[in-house]
Amino acid sequence: MPVGTWFTTDFDVPHPVGDLPAVVTGGQEPTVCVVDQMVRGHQIIGRAVGDPATVGLKVRPAHRPLRVAVSLQLDDAGTRWWGSRVKPDPNQPERPRLVVLSSQGRIRGAAVLARKQGWLRAGGSRETVVFPLAADELGDDDLLLVEMSEPRVDLPEWAAGRFSVSSAIGMRIDRIQLDPLPSTVPVPSPAASTGCPFLVLPADGPDTLRVDVSTVPPAPPVPRNPTRSYTSRKPARAVFKVLRTARRAAGRASAEATGDRVRTDDLTVHGVDLASGAAVPVQVSGRGTQSLDLRLPGDRTGPVLLGVTEQGGHRRERTARQLSCRIVAGPA
Repeated sequence: MPVGTWFTTDFDVPHPVGDLPAVVTGGQEPTVCVVDQMVRGHQIIGRAVGDPATVGLKVRPAHRPLRVAVSLQLDDAGTRWWGSRVKPDPNQPERPRLVVLSSQGRIRGAAVLARKQGWLRAGGSRETVVFPLAADELGDDDLLLVEMSEPRVDLPEWAAGRFSVSSAIGMRIDRIQLDPLPSTVPVPSPAASTGCPFLVLPADGPDTLRVDVSTVPPAPPVPRNPTRSYTSRKPARAVFKVLRTARRAAGRASAEATGDRVRTDDLTVHGVDLASGAAVPVQVSGRGTQSLDLRLPGDRTGPVLLGVTEQGGHRRERTARQLSCRIVAGPA
């Protein structure tokens, strides 16, 4: 018997149940029946105001396996939300976000998002996490839960402190697509580049792959919304905007002067299972001019975070071009 059916009242009405396949693109749709630490949107499902953040969909079970695709986005508004709530050090540059997606009580996937930095402003970052659900995992209450949070395990030394804390805050869930399996709907392709020296490999991902390594401009400190009356006035905000733009341009100019050369012989690749926290061995089977052929021989219980480090240590975050990775489609 579904939870709650024994203490309903005369004022309770049955909640609308969505049919499968389904595409949910707004938080005001009747299929969205539960939100926790998330603000509903009209053109998006919602934006997280806490970590973790949860959304629940009421769907009619198809008694078949499901494929769930969750589209995430990190934009300028989400970065400001995060800065206003977390209040990082004013000199700390904007760091990538690492979020883990759970559904029905189990970790299903993860994503790394880093905004693309320009001379005057930064663009958004999008990622889609795809995972399957067994036919019996939906439960008697027909409720599909999707939770977004920072990793629940302690990250190793090569990754600790390299991501934004409480990474889920400010993140958007743009849409959730549900397709009974087998399905002819194509799986969304991964992002062209992560914009940082990290990437996520799904639990059922390939054992061999090729990773291209390049460089991207550094990120300036995170902008904050004014919190005092005199700083929220137009003259003060205009001055702050000019100062932020000048600081961004200065860091970008310094990074361009240092060059963007990448020596693959100096690179080391690490891995960690985001479900168990165990180290995942990564073997480098080949090195190209700007690519690495990787092999993961061990077993995986969840999504794997891969990180690339250099022999000389981490690059200066604000004044040097940063490493960026992307998985080439198909195994190496």
